[in-house]
Amino acid sequence: MSDPAVLLAAVRASGGLDIEVASTEALQAARKAAEASGRALLTDCSVTAQRELGRGGAGRGRARGVTFRWMPQCTPSPEDSHAFPVRVLPPISRLTWACCLGLAWPRRSDDLYPGVQFTRAAVVDTAADLGAGGTWVKAALDHDLIPAGLIMADLSGDRGSLRLGPAAASLPEPFIEAMRRFHEQLPRATRDADDAGMEEC
Repeated sequence: MSDPAVLLAAVRASGGLDIEVASTEALQAARKAAEASGRALLTDCSVTAQRELGRGGAGRGRARGVTFRWMPQCTPSPEDSHAFPVRVLPPISRLTWACCLGLAWPRRSDDLYPGVQFTRAAVVDTAADLGAGGTWVKAALDHDLIPAGLIMADLSGDRGSLRLGPAAASLPEPFIEAMRRFHEQLPRATRDADDAGMEEC
């Protein structure tokens, strides 16, 4: 892909694009165009991409990707201005997302992204401690969080492994700092809490 306008449109439409599809010149031009509109073009996130496998086969795997992020001084507040509609996740999806964050972001001082790998089973168990049914949590992962790019299947690891997705990489800094203030309230796996208690003894 050599046209920066097409590249920007593809990144916007997909939420995160395999960086290998773009030429270096297109990336540089796209980065300048994004900055002119208050966005930064991130080239260090992970995306799910089509990959060639041995013997002429193909499959999906994790690849280095490119996505957008708002510059801190340009981050919009659509909830305040009502300038455009904002999609709001249903309560079970918000709870599931909080569980994913708690598992992927164990230490407040660390960067949110890329976070650590976690499993579907850990998300279901953590949400179950809060009274959420496993079927609903799995549906939230598969029908809301993964399609939104907040979470992605880590196809390079064990089956059932998850990671934060490109939409998590593009979260605005003010939003991340707000979450950092409430980091200790994120749901954690009971086993992690028990292990931490054992270490303190």
